[in-house]
Amino acid sequence: MNKKIESTDYQIGSVLREIIRPNIPIIFLLVVLCFAFFLLGVFTFFAAIFFIVIFTVFLLAMSNDERKSLEFYKNQEDSKSKDTHEDFNKLKTIVEAIKEPTILINENDVILIFNQSAEKIFFTSIATDSFLNSEDKIPIGLRIQSIIRSTLLLETLNLYKDNQKDNFEKIEITLPGEIDRSYEVDISRVPNFSKDEFNFLLIFRETTEVKKILTLRSEFIANASHELKTPISIIKGIAETLEKYGDEDKETFKDFLKKLIDESNRAQLLIEDLLSLNQAEMRQHILPEKEVNLMKVLDNIFDGLNELAKKNKIKLSKELEKKEYLINGDENDIRIAFVNLIENALKYNNTGQSVNIKIFENDLKIIFEVKDDGPGIHEDHISRLTERFYRVNSDIRSSGTGLGLSIVKNIVSRHKAQLEIESKLGIGSSFSIIFNKI
Repeated sequence: MNKKIESTDYQIGSVLREIIRPNIPIIFLLVVLCFAFFLLGVFTFFAAIFFIVIFTVFLLAMSNDERKSLEFYKNQEDSKSKDTHEDFNKLKTIVEAIKEPTILINENDVILIFNQSAEKIFFTSIATDSFLNSEDKIPIGLRIQSIIRSTLLLETLNLYKDNQKDNFEKIEITLPGEIDRSYEVDISRVPNFSKDEFNFLLIFRETTEVKKILTLRSEFIANASHELKTPISIIKGIAETLEKYGDEDKETFKDFLKKLIDESNRAQLLIEDLLSLNQAEMRQHILPEKEVNLMKVLDNIFDGLNELAKKNKIKLSKELEKKEYLINGDENDIRIAFVNLIENALKYNNTGQSVNIKIFENDLKIIFEVKDDGPGIHEDHISRLTERFYRVNSDIRSSGTGLGLSIVKNIVSRHKAQLEIESKLGIGSSFSIIFNKI
């Protein structure tokens, strides 16, 4: 109760101060005049006091309307401020409910609101420290240019500010990084509830995968149609020859039939490698997060590859400690990369006798190495080995499709690893994948 009385007394005192303070010069002048008249004998002392009181009451009565106007104005401002805060909170709730990354900025490009999706994609590099607003976790004074470096986005926002754009605009931007990412951005002009200005709502929809699929589909069709021409032409020619002359010579028939099977297998291998390369490139922007044991992957493929080594009269050996070599990766992709490197070493080692596989580690890295004692590769070819359809010896038709190392390169890139190739003519070659440890 006492607190309530104290609060009421404080409010009355505040109102009296607001009313009397502007009239202090007038009241002071009145007191001086009355004192002067008293000295001159015009007023008696009590008459002067009575006059001052009457005049002060008159001033208070005259100020009553001013006080009411003041209170009305303050109530109006408080109501407006409350409505503005409520509108802002409603907008904040809407932004946070949007699934796509969404950011609200003002006319000075300062970020006001962003949702969790935007935080995860654009704000991960910003530390949560004293520069952040403790209530909303919004970096104070942070401008959109600091997190999204797109000239097209900034130019479009400037056109909005100059009223050269409608209330809604859709643009496509590409943000550079370890992997370039593409976004479709919806830009909307929304009112600023507290001022005669506008804010801008930015909604981002990632189109990286869609654009990648469209590009890869075009490349796949072009590569497939070009590379399949040769085996299809050969298959067709053999089939036509067998149709005309197959019954005349049984030995020739068997020979042509073997060529037909070989070319069919080559066409099948080409299609499989094209599909593997296409899938590896499509997943390039998706970072693998599962734990993979490299020793387990090698153990699973070793026996099958050892049979190929025996067929080619090559000794296949592995050298590694019996322990877990753990990385973050895609087990199927790693298996494909390992098989490609080991098969290449066995296939092209036509002058040597051995292929050795090693897995070893240091403080930060795990290294997978395939080393052979074959003919080696001239240094002019090494930089081009991972190009599509590149072959060191184009005369060897059975040497593969020319896509194996291109597939390996894409898998290595997706895993943020490095592919190192060393080779000397007459000594042999070494292919290593250097992974980051968990």
